Amino acid sequence: MHQPVEEGTEVRPTVEEGPLTEQQLGLRQAEERLYRDYIHRLLKQSPEYPNYQYLCKLCSVHIENIQGAHKHIKEKRHKKNIMEKQEENELRALPPPSAAQLRAVDAAVVETARQHGISEEDFEVRKAIVVRMEGIIKRHLSGCTL
Repeated sequence: MHQPVEEGTEVRPTVEEGPLTEQQLGLRQAEERLYRDYIHRLLKQSPEYPNYQYLCKLCSVHIENIQGAHKHIKEKRHKKNIMEKQEENELRALPPPSAAQLRAVDAAVVETARQHGISEEDFEVRKAIVVRMEGIIKRHLSGCTL
């Protein structure tokens, strides 16, 4: 029922505009609901999947019909991807940090480095060890570096 999708597959909006029969209206409403769940009607059929009419852009799978789309929406993977997409959208909507927030983060990082970081002297000792180890390694494996 679901098949992985290739990049670049085109989709089209819901059923064409104009006077609609009751069946077309129902299809349109169903497709609008699917669209909100990132499931789009394919613009053209894929040669690999000629019987598939829909594409879940969130999960990158082809879907055969509306019933299959509704089944896909209920799947654990799709629900997880929806949650991740919503979280991503919420994070993108957050305002940038204020100057006071940036100063607070900067102060916290500096304090943590002071408490848990290494001294300049320790850094130089470790750097010298790396240089010595690199020399030993290069004697045996000339192309290797640290």
